[in-house]
Amino acid sequence: MAQLHAQFLKGSGSVSRMGQDIDRYITAHPDGVYDEVLTADDRWAVFFHLADMRAGLFGWYDMPEDAAVLEIGCGFGALTGVLADRAAHVTALDPSLFRARSCIKRWNAKENLDVYAGRLRDMPFCQQFDVITLVDVLPRVANGAPSLAPYAAYLKGLLDYLKPQGRLLLAMDNRLGLKYFCGARDPYAGEPFGELSGASGNARLFTRAELVEILAAAGFTHWKFYYPLPDYRLPRFVFTDAALPGAAIGETLLPYDPAPDTRVLPEAALYKDIVANGLFPALANSFLVECGMQADFCPTESVSLAFDRAPADCIATCREGDHIRKKPVMAAARQGIRAIAENLETLRRRGLDVVPCELRDGQLSMPRLTVPTMAEWLQSPVLPEREAVLAAMERLWAAILQSSPPVPDTGNCLKGLDARADWGVILERAYLNMTPDNIFYENGKLTFFNQGRCRSNCPAKYPMFLAVRDNAAALSRLGVLDELKERYGLRPLWAAMEAARRQDDARRRRGDAYRRFGQWAKPDPARMRKNCQILKIIGNEEIE
Repeated sequence: MAQLHAQFLKGSGSVSRMGQDIDRYITAHPDGVYDEVLTADDRWAVFFHLADMRAGLFGWYDMPEDAAVLEIGCGFGALTGVLADRAAHVTALDPSLFRARSCIKRWNAKENLDVYAGRLRDMPFCQQFDVITLVDVLPRVANGAPSLAPYAAYLKGLLDYLKPQGRLLLAMDNRLGLKYFCGARDPYAGEPFGELSGASGNARLFTRAELVEILAAAGFTHWKFYYPLPDYRLPRFVFTDAALPGAAIGETLLPYDPAPDTRVLPEAALYKDIVANGLFPALANSFLVECGMQADFCPTESVSLAFDRAPADCIATCREGDHIRKKPVMAAARQGIRAIAENLETLRRRGLDVVPCELRDGQLSMPRLTVPTMAEWLQSPVLPEREAVLAAMERLWAAILQSSPPVPDTGNCLKGLDARADWGVILERAYLNMTPDNIFYENGKLTFFNQGRCRSNCPAKYPMFLAVRDNAAALSRLGVLDELKERYGLRPLWAAMEAARRQDDARRRRGDAYRRFGQWAKPDPARMRKNCQILKIIGNEEIE
């Protein structure tokens, strides 16, 4: 069992009503599943402290097998559990006894966890740690002091607690983050445009250059910058200087804002120019910085996170040189990774081309291919020839039929959606990821990867529907969308299969629990236009 240590605490603090509510939710859900809470309580603070999506910040990060971790500022334990899953032992520290007790309740079953209430300077720690984490801590250590010196002094003091080969992990917002240019509020002062507007509070933000200056002054000799998007709180992607995002990142990114009332620009639309002009590292919304006295850092160059899924599907896809590794963000995701490996092996035995992979220690490793996916080929600025597209889709249809033996029509899992329809061939197992996003395409050859999702006793038309639907815009641009719907008998079943897709997505993406996040991630163009008009009026008044 996890252990609480409160004997070193000096003083006590008040507990907010919000903190009491979060503690009550933790107490009422000892299994650690908070979907019911997130469905009923849509406040940002509740989501921030209890959503599994928080685990994406460290769920992909490589810890030494015998790592001793010091987590400074554990709060209600949003990241403590994922650290305990990946390290040999975690020492978590929080200045609030109330939050420390909540963290213990949340992770009571973790035998490799000790939680201390109090401040680091009051602790009798004699040991040194392999990893020290500071998430949104550095901005607060000097009460917003404008000088960089006290922040450097704080980090310099941490070197006493870090092994010579150890790593310090810092996560925080960027003072020049793109979201602030779009009108987002400062997280500390609450003012729009962040510290760009001159706002100040009891903490401060840093630019990339300022962080480098702080680290050098603190005595660190090596550092590596990671850029979590949309930010470090709820990361969907993580980039590095070795693997920066492409210009199309804005098309797949979901910037979110629980308080969007001051926004004047749509953040996602700006990334194309930001990336094309080489400005992304300076304007990234937040940083995760790995620093130490040696350059033996995590080999990950970029990460794509399935961050809004059920725990078994919360998987990080990591680029590491010439290999791709799939890692479980949470312990439950080992099951999902195992399913991908087993399904790829089944498809290989059925005679399909698949990316070779190796399952080891709960992670799936495969070579990084440089050929485009089928989706990228369909969306290429140089339009593929119409006949080549039709031929590729026909090969995909043949592969779907080849992927599994047929079963009697009576077992059709979708029949209830339209009992009188012609559902065609029913497969023993339909692989729902047999879509262009999960297929490498080269000279007409289809090579499958990332095949984790299945439906038993399912029509072959359903994965074909998903392949067509997910690429409808590109196929329409190529002038083949309607022909594909007719050729594969999809048109009369479209509405029924769309209903099945919504059911699948609701289960997989936890639609009820993460409904509020979806709302935060939808920009409000009308509100932004209104805010721009207000600024224009204010500007005209000042000129007059």
